[in-house]
Amino acid sequence: MLRPRLSGKITTRTDDRFTFFVCDELLPQVEAQSLLDTFPVEQLESLRVGDASHSTVSSIRHPELFQQILATSSKWGELCEWFMSREFVEDFLREFKAPILRKYPPIIRQVLSSWILKESRYYGEVQFSIRHTGSILSPHTDNADKVLALIVYFPEAHESSDRGGTAFYLPRSRMSEVRVFRRYLRAGWLIPFGLRRLKSVKLPTVDGFDAIDRVGEDLDFFDNEYAVALDAPFRLGSAGGFIKNQFSWHDLRLHNYPPRQVRRSLLVNVFLRPSKLRALMDRIFG
Repeated sequence: MLRPRLSGKITTRTDDRFTFFVCDELLPQVEAQSLLDTFPVEQLESLRVGDASHSTVSSIRHPELFQQILATSSKWGELCEWFMSREFVEDFLREFKAPILRKYPPIIRQVLSSWILKESRYYGEVQFSIRHTGSILSPHTDNADKVLALIVYFPEAHESSDRGGTAFYLPRSRMSEVRVFRRYLRAGWLIPFGLRRLKSVKLPTVDGFDAIDRVGEDLDFFDNEYAVALDAPFRLGSAGGFIKNQFSWHDLRLHNYPPRQVRRSLLVNVFLRPSKLRALMDRIFG
């Protein structure tokens, strides 16, 4: 069965300002090739409008189309159902127990660690994604309620590369971090991390083939303050991922990607379920 667990598959892992990792072969090559052969490029292209350089089909935002895609391929159905299963969430929570707990103030994680790691508090989402040459997903820290992001890559043989999967960043200095947060988070950036609501901090992003011309100045500013700590390999069946926190900066830049190519990936996200308590805290601190 196609049920890839993160435990035992991680080949590179860094626990620093945030946790990020690479699985050199999350999927067996034969299975990955079969999935690549049936990757739903046509359905994704049907959702791309005008000069948009990327498109996604989400299990949450496009449930009907998503199910139609799974109905055409038993392997895609098996894989996506696994990534949204209770068993996958339980495995991920065991593997990343420490960085998940570190997101909470010490007293909270000491008293409520079992509750924090309770599987029923989390749910999974899967997205099929394509991006064309010229697309840029500017540096960002990701959705506030996201806990895990896993990106599985599906390049053709001639597209494979030792770099270009997903880039993860660390600050060149503490003052570099301050300057970036002061510019892009603005209100609330001085609040101590343990007391502040996790937000999605991001640079301006443009969905278009000329993105580098429109966000290049912001990218230059960011690159002066942050350095690439890891650039995940873009290989068939490999994956890169991270645990979301306030410092989980990552991006994808395809302005130097070979002309007229389409980048295929499967995005697996694990989120915290909505709760009345977090909704109240969001109103107070949001």
